[in-house]
Amino acid sequence: MKKMLASFLTLTMLLTMLCIGTAAAEPTEIVFWTALSGNLGETLDTIISDFNASQDDWNVVAEYQGSYYDIAAKLQTAVVAGEEPDVVQCECSRVCMFAEYGIFEDLTEEAAEYGLDVDSLFDGFMADCDWGEGLYALPFNRSTPMFYYNKTLSDELGLTAPTTWDELHETALAVSKEGEVWGFEVPVDSWFWEAFIVQSGGSLMNETNTDIGFNNESGWAALSLLRSMVDDGSMKAPPGAEYNAWEAARSDLAAGITTMIMTSSGDLRTLMNTCDFEVGTAFLPANEQYGVVTGGANIAVLAGHDEKMAGIMAFLNYMISPETAGYWAANTGYVPISEAASQTDVYQEFLATYPAGTTALAQMEYATNQPTIPQWTEIANEFMMDEMQRCVENSEYTPEMATQTVSDSVKNLIGTN
Repeated sequence: MKKMLASFLTLTMLLTMLCIGTAAAEPTEIVFWTALSGNLGETLDTIISDFNASQDDWNVVAEYQGSYYDIAAKLQTAVVAGEEPDVVQCECSRVCMFAEYGIFEDLTEEAAEYGLDVDSLFDGFMADCDWGEGLYALPFNRSTPMFYYNKTLSDELGLTAPTTWDELHETALAVSKEGEVWGFEVPVDSWFWEAFIVQSGGSLMNETNTDIGFNNESGWAALSLLRSMVDDGSMKAPPGAEYNAWEAARSDLAAGITTMIMTSSGDLRTLMNTCDFEVGTAFLPANEQYGVVTGGANIAVLAGHDEKMAGIMAFLNYMISPETAGYWAANTGYVPISEAASQTDVYQEFLATYPAGTTALAQMEYATNQPTIPQWTEIANEFMMDEMQRCVENSEYTPEMATQTVSDSVKNLIGTN
């Protein structure tokens, strides 16, 4: 009887140890907040599934949180409540702001410890990840504004993609039909105004970051152009607000309501899938020069998640690897984040199949960055956005009034009045 009891206890202990061992083998969850849905979300899900399958220790779970605006608002609330994710997709202009608040982890030491190949990434995308105060993010779905047009129609009419603002206006007038078709459409968004400012030889902030650098002709020029095109019917009046306007522009191009639009280079695959005509791409038309401002989002790590750092760094290493970054760019239209990613077989095959995809990478020659100051998010998404919309829609509100209002608001915000 004693032998049977001893055997029973031994078996129980073995089973208990086996259960404990099995439980310990369960991968640790890493929560990743994203703003990607549709084709973009599906592509990301594939990448994350492949990472999870590549090892047994970590399980990344992507949680869709809405737009970049939604994520920014939810993140602040979640941090206060202690319910923040481990990793987040953050619109690039907001990284500096969240880093200033102490919400994002400085990954400088971790990058060295875990062999993160940061030096391989394009400098143009690293400026708002590491601006000299630490490594607070890594580039992910990075983009520039890009010019899209109905190439099938343009070829039929013997037209080519406009290369200057004057050509844009002339071409838009030539293809517009009053009340039916508009030649051009662009969302009222500070990102596009930023590009127009750079194209006009201006700067977004002054040298000391105490005021805007476009309270002059470089800031007025684009607003005057857009208003004149709306007035003569060659540009569709911008609909909606925030990202609703972007969706409207994409839908209008696909439906034949407009023939030329500006939107993100990351919309390439979406437009190719929704348009029943050949989609052409080109550089944004130049004023004094070509110019775009980089955008999109980076990946940042929330501060205080040290217990998961090994897994987080493994995931980040996977995401910036040439193979993963090349696959992401080829399946979305976003710009490759490194030279190695742009040379992968999958991305080169994409370019061979879809020559329109070459524009995004080539346009990087003329790309600049948004200012890396904590206040830039508010300046761009509130002051500039509001004044741009007010000026384009109100013929009595001059471009000079708009830029002066932005300047006054910025100086009040920074405290340089």
